[in-house]
Amino acid sequence: MIRERAWGGRKAETFTLQWHLTNRCAYRCRHCYDRSDRPEMDRTECLAVLEDLRAFGRRHRVKTRLCLTGGDPLLHSCFWDLYRAAADADLPVTLLGNPATGRQIDRLIGIRLPGFYQVSLEGLEEHNDSIRGSGHYEKVMAFLHLARQKGLPTRVMLTLTRDNLDQVLPLGERLRGLTEGFTFNRLSPVGEGAALLLPSPPDFAGFLEAYSLARKTNPVFGFKDNLFNILRERHRRPLLPGCTGYGCGAAFNFVALLPDGEVHACRKFPSLLGSIRSSDLDSIYRSRTAEDYRRGSLGCRKCRLRKACGGCLAVTAGTGRDPLAEKDPFCFRVP
Repeated sequence: MIRERAWGGRKAETFTLQWHLTNRCAYRCRHCYDRSDRPEMDRTECLAVLEDLRAFGRRHRVKTRLCLTGGDPLLHSCFWDLYRAAADADLPVTLLGNPATGRQIDRLIGIRLPGFYQVSLEGLEEHNDSIRGSGHYEKVMAFLHLARQKGLPTRVMLTLTRDNLDQVLPLGERLRGLTEGFTFNRLSPVGEGAALLLPSPPDFAGFLEAYSLARKTNPVFGFKDNLFNILRERHRRPLLPGCTGYGCGAAFNFVALLPDGEVHACRKFPSLLGSIRSSDLDSIYRSRTAEDYRRGSLGCRKCRLRKACGGCLAVTAGTGRDPLAEKDPFCFRVP
């Protein structure tokens, strides 16, 4: 079991490696975090990482999970070998990518059913396609229908900006009964996303209220953003698990592995911890830099919601603030 004594004994029984196998992708999304041409690991290196993750789980006595993403993970030359190896090792796997074909869905299910296959939408059709490319919305909706027919569980993620704030609830209605869950992440204005705008903090707080109300009648809406817990505290409701199940889980029960072996506390902003090509996961996890990210922001240090919240370090960094010193600029909690 992983423990973080700095936050009143925060502890986790699971650890997720979000592995960005490749930056290759068929789309050129306007909020992409990284379009760099990073070299990719070969089959031998990929299988070694898998074994390293399993060793990490045994060492820390946690259940390890694998999230394969990209770019588009299916474009990596070793994807199928890696997916089968994870299945053979009985390692839970989820997928984050672009709409898969019927043949790809059949092949996935034939090896082992993933926990879920997540795709993205950025709003209703016109706005979504202005962000992700013409025809993307129709492809995603067709994929969701096909996946449902074939028994593949799906989820949908949206990157929240000022321009799609009013489209989230209508999109949720269109997704009702079509997918197992629909959630959002606030835009981290880094990379290509720096050209887009976040909503104002007051507008965002009002949106969380409206979203929470909509959830009462539409179960497709999921809670991911840590700041929902401010409302839960205000209404004397049990706190939600937050972004990774333990509030901000950056470098705690979650790290991101990039195609070239770099390990980051979170993929949504530069937070380099080390390289899996020159060190093992355990050594990277135990580093002083990883410990700093686990402790989170000094601005959250005395907050009673910290274990289930911690704000979003990526949003803080993306808005030009020090994520280890300043609290989430969207935090509206009054102590």
